[in-house]
Amino acid sequence: MARKSSPVIIDETSEQVQHSVLINPGSTANQHTLRNIGLIIGREYKNRVRQRSFIISTIIMLVVVALGAFVPTVIQYFSSTSSTQTKIAVVNNAGAIAGLDGDALTRYIGTTLNGTSAQASGQSTSGKLPFAITTQTASALNTLQNQVKNGSLDILLVLNRPTGQNLHFTYYTHTDSTNDTNQAKIQALAQQLSFLDTAQRLGLTPAQTSSLYAPPGFTVVNSGQKGSSLSIAGYVIAIAGNILIYIAVVLYGMGVAMGVAEEKGSRIMEILVNAATPFQLMAGKIIGIGAAGLTQMACIVAVGIGALLLQAPLQSVLFGSSSAGLLQSITGVSITLLLLLLLYFILGFLLYATLYAALGALVKRQDEVQNAVAPLTFLLVIGYVVSYFGVYAPDALWMKVISFIPFWTPMVMLTRVGAGGSSWWEVLISILIMLVAIVICTAFAARIYRFAVLMYGQRPGLRQLVRIARMH
Repeated sequence: MARKSSPVIIDETSEQVQHSVLINPGSTANQHTLRNIGLIIGREYKNRVRQRSFIISTIIMLVVVALGAFVPTVIQYFSSTSSTQTKIAVVNNAGAIAGLDGDALTRYIGTTLNGTSAQASGQSTSGKLPFAITTQTASALNTLQNQVKNGSLDILLVLNRPTGQNLHFTYYTHTDSTNDTNQAKIQALAQQLSFLDTAQRLGLTPAQTSSLYAPPGFTVVNSGQKGSSLSIAGYVIAIAGNILIYIAVVLYGMGVAMGVAEEKGSRIMEILVNAATPFQLMAGKIIGIGAAGLTQMACIVAVGIGALLLQAPLQSVLFGSSSAGLLQSITGVSITLLLLLLLYFILGFLLYATLYAALGALVKRQDEVQNAVAPLTFLLVIGYVVSYFGVYAPDALWMKVISFIPFWTPMVMLTRVGAGGSSWWEVLISILIMLVAIVICTAFAARIYRFAVLMYGQRPGLRQLVRIARMH
């Protein structure tokens, strides 16, 4: 036969005797800890995920995340399809140049300016070619010059060869010299043609010419930070992740506090503590509401990762494989940050939710919850604001120190990782510190919660809270 537990009498000073409550927690509650916590978790979780506001907000966030992942591809697509061609007319008065004349010379110019022989023949996988090359005769020179003046022709390139001299190029354009982005390309083309033509006139063989024209060995050693595209991707995801962590922790943490205050204010707590211990009530409520938040965040992360993984095959179809390497790097960085976002949300919520539950148990009515949890919310706001400085100084000593303070770790460390200013061991240490902090805060909050939920007539003072927290 189970031994009945002694009644718990909460009694304060003589002025507060009229508010004392006699409550006898269920004698078998401690024998069914896991079952009781599981039942409370199921109740809290179902109540959250079945709410219409939860479903609608989740759908909206999933759509926003999916669209955000496709933004770079959409921008690149419209940039490639909306680009206008530069029309170039070539008038060759110099005859054969390096053995090239007529259509052969036109193909060479097109290949040089457009990039590949496939593009020069009009076989582009990304829409219009940058340059449209046509060959005209000397008799059309005046007409072509007028077309350049009125803007119907972008560039007129005239090739001449004075007797016994090198090639001479005349470049006609209507574009102002400060805004002309094509002049450098045409000058590079002219230099290349002049080099090949001179080499042929000197009697060099094609092999000798190729050896002279071969590029030198050139090695790049970059000891700086990651590329700008990777950094921008990290910044965007880190900042968006911080916003999600802040909103989710405040929203679901406040849900924990409000739920505790509602049960205490309606006197339901008197019935509940006869079936479950205060610790079971607190743990079940925190884990149940946290599981609802985790479900929402996991869906966001899963959709984000899926959308990112779709970008590589989609861009290969639209633009070819030229950007595959960079895209894979950006995708890898983004997926890593999304997984860290999920992990830091779990740790941040568990840390703050225990304290939200304790503060929610201290009040008598729901309308007092906002003021009771204000210091805790302000503490979270500090970490949210400081995290933005991590974008500019991720390696600063003060930023490193702040990133290891458990209450600010989720947002500050996520920003440092996105900015490339942290090592893997720093992330690991920050996680271990947060786990220790969660255990300490849970033990502290459990004691406060246990005594506070049984005190219906008053709110304990600071001195009483300290004494309760020190009790074993």
